[in-house]
Amino acid sequence: MSAASVRADDSSADPALPDPDPQRLVDSSLSYYHENGRIMAVEPVVNLSADFGNDETLGINVTFDSLSGSTPNGAIPSTKPQTFATPSGHNLSGVPQTYTTPSGTLGTVTSPIYTTLPGQLPMDPNYQDQRLSISSSYQKPLSRLMRVTMGGDVSYEHDFLSTSVNGALARDYNDKNTTLSVAGNAEFDLVHPIGGSPVPLSDYTLFDKVGNHTKHDLNLIFGLTQVMARRWLSSANLSVDRFSGYLNDPYKIISVVDSGGNVTGYLYENRPNNRTRASAFWENRFGLSRTMIGVSLRYMADDWGIRSDTAQLRLRWWNSDHNKYVEPQLRWYKQTQANFYTPWLTSMTVPSTFASADERLGAFHALTWGLKYAFQYGGDADVGPSELSVRAEYYTQVADNRLPGPGVLQGLDLYPGLQAILCQVEWKFGY
Repeated sequence: MSAASVRADDSSADPALPDPDPQRLVDSSLSYYHENGRIMAVEPVVNLSADFGNDETLGINVTFDSLSGSTPNGAIPSTKPQTFATPSGHNLSGVPQTYTTPSGTLGTVTSPIYTTLPGQLPMDPNYQDQRLSISSSYQKPLSRLMRVTMGGDVSYEHDFLSTSVNGALARDYNDKNTTLSVAGNAEFDLVHPIGGSPVPLSDYTLFDKVGNHTKHDLNLIFGLTQVMARRWLSSANLSVDRFSGYLNDPYKIISVVDSGGNVTGYLYENRPNNRTRASAFWENRFGLSRTMIGVSLRYMADDWGIRSDTAQLRLRWWNSDHNKYVEPQLRWYKQTQANFYTPWLTSMTVPSTFASADERLGAFHALTWGLKYAFQYGGDADVGPSELSVRAEYYTQVADNRLPGPGVLQGLDLYPGLQAILCQVEWKFGY
């Protein structure tokens, strides 16, 4: 949740008297995301909002994600074929196993397995997931200069259930040129991995798994938005997150290698069960007659040792009629690795506490190039113009702090990086 935005008007209308004909807006989009040789995602989103005037609004968001493709399991490439089981698997043999049902009858089950060829990054090729998220928010004025926002969210996946509540309080000052806000969010998650939750740092071949887990997240944001000049808006916020509970990725493993670089086994990862993260964000927007410039910076640090910097530049050029625009953007990101991140383990360095080979916890830098084109049409005195837009982005990620592989691992691409494209169509209209 971002800091409350500045209100440019100085309306003194009675907030207890809503507009009898509220402005309704539908903001819908369809996104397609595809990583090179990995995950593909399709995401339709529908936002419904009603503006009753006098700072009173109601919004509902419905998001559905469908993901499929291949996803890295955390292991490293090897000079020999490697065989793994899917999350629902319980052995690496692929041989049907006999079991007895509660009624006493016999049945068989085959553990689904997959094999990675020499030199290839181990990836589960059967990854599939769907997520449905429904959220709502309601903003109401408490006085002419103060308003409160309340909301909630429910998100469901086949191995994950998340619920959250949030609230924010914003206060205007300086003839509504300055806004101070404070916001909070509390999230509770139930994690029930496919096949069970693996025992941390246990031998992967034993498939030692237990039941479900929970995770909690508390977030607090302090925001400031300031009208610096007629065409200059500046905003900043400070946020703190506290995560606790089950923070492992139950589907990630770590390769164990000997001094010659030969893979001798695999362990399930283990992460701390607490994480505190703080970030600072600053954005400036400048508007000219037909141009908008947006520049933002973000710094994040957590107690896992990760530090990240983000810089983003957006430009928007309108045509002379102000009903069409082109918006290129550039985003740069860089992070350090977590204290317990390791691309592989040796038999002499098997940890007794925490370890993960998840590349998302490693050191890397990334660039995103994007371009958006939009045009507006229709509209009247009661309903604003509709807008149809298309957007395309290209993302590239490169690993930093590359350790040389021991022995036979030398010469293999242990850090393949990531490239991805995003295409989106968005349609906004009022009624």
